[in-house]
Amino acid sequence: MSYKVDLSHIDRGQARSLTDQIADAFVSAIESGRLAPGDKLPTTRALAEQASVNHLTAARVYKRLGEQGYVTAQVGRGTFVRASAVAAMEGADEDWQSYVLPEHMPSYTLQVHQEAFHRPLSPDTLSMAVGWPSPELFPVDELAALTAEVFADEGGEALTYLPAEGLPALREEIAARGRLSGFATSPEEIIVTTGARQGLDLAARALLRPGDVAVIESPSFTGSIISLEESGARVIGVPLDDDGFDVDALEQILARHEVKLVALQAACQNPTGRDLSPERRERLVALARERSFFIVEDGVYATMRFEGEPFPRLRAAAPGHVVYVDSLSKSVGGGLRLGWIAASGPVLDRLAELKMNTDVHTTALSQHIASRYLRSGAHEEQMRRGLPFYRERRDALLAALDRHLPGEHVRPHPLGGHHAWVTLTRRVDERLLHAEALRQGVTFVPGAAATVMPSARASMRLSFPLLAPDELDEAVRRLARAVRAVSRGRARTATVAPT
Repeated sequence: MSYKVDLSHIDRGQARSLTDQIADAFVSAIESGRLAPGDKLPTTRALAEQASVNHLTAARVYKRLGEQGYVTAQVGRGTFVRASAVAAMEGADEDWQSYVLPEHMPSYTLQVHQEAFHRPLSPDTLSMAVGWPSPELFPVDELAALTAEVFADEGGEALTYLPAEGLPALREEIAARGRLSGFATSPEEIIVTTGARQGLDLAARALLRPGDVAVIESPSFTGSIISLEESGARVIGVPLDDDGFDVDALEQILARHEVKLVALQAACQNPTGRDLSPERRERLVALARERSFFIVEDGVYATMRFEGEPFPRLRAAAPGHVVYVDSLSKSVGGGLRLGWIAASGPVLDRLAELKMNTDVHTTALSQHIASRYLRSGAHEEQMRRGLPFYRERRDALLAALDRHLPGEHVRPHPLGGHHAWVTLTRRVDERLLHAEALRQGVTFVPGAAATVMPSARASMRLSFPLLAPDELDEAVRRLARAVRAVSRGRARTATVAPT
């Protein structure tokens, strides 16, 4: 169904400005559903022509809608209705804030990242947009017992301040695992963080300044892309294949740029689930030494392996060049917010200083609980229970894709992790597909939000941990229905003016 915003009521004799009147017309269309999430608005030139106003007025309308949270603009692509438009509050006394706050236009990646955290809470939507671990596996009884034990033994000390680097006993437990997998040899190399997400952000802030060049695998974890972009660095994407990060492509970039940082997941990569091959691992480390750049290695899925033998972490080969980030979020629970950084040399001191200046230290109680949890051996048992559980869900997702989208998609085979990276063989509008999928009751991370480089093909990250096998089948069935609706031109679109 097409829809054109009605501007016939615009009254040039009113005391209210034309900007206010036109903006209100768009707000009404968005809040009523006549303009749907993901719908593209006309260009400012087309709007100016339709409303018989000058180009500056049209630009003010879109700026107003952006400030109110209804639309988002993408350079070179246009203005779109946000996936979760913010309803205006009657009589709100906050409009002045838009003129005082520093100018900020959230990127598409950031918007998708934020909105993905709300979709799993919707009872009407099957979410394949987040890789959260399943609550069915949370070690609730073990953690409850350990919490009581912490308070019995530590009393009020469990709630007092800690060093920025973290609880010494926890750092020792993490380092013990680092000695086995190669990411650390000593607790002095460990800084406890509020999840791996904070670790990635601290690394970007420590290593980059505006104008620096950072390289990241593409597709990648949306949070990593956001942290690099927020640093003000120029972010360049490098593609992946079945052997992981394309080091040959990196060498071409190094021939033209002074690269400060390369960010990647070398094992069970998010979202492809692939590993960096031994040959590429060796060449990447050699390049880091030759060209003096840092590698930020994100290992959150490295132990979430279903197939293949694990490799030592990259930091085992070049501890001075690699800043390693990890967490308990994918195995124990994201709400624990317990992660860590492993590093050495001057960068370690800089990271500790940033940690202190950011939040002083990660929650003391969580650190006490995690220390005892790791020491007890419960985490190893958690992994023994969790891996078959998630392997079954991965297999269910892949089977559903073959059942409902046969011959219509390609994907790398995930060796581990919580995601599959799916690219459609037919050409469809990715944003329109995302909006149509929401209407069908399913959601995912659109490829454009997980990539740095533009692509002519529609891709998506499909996450499987939160859905049971039968729910995954239904989710993919709805996705396939959305794909066919968009490809046949039957998806509900809103045409507001020629563009």
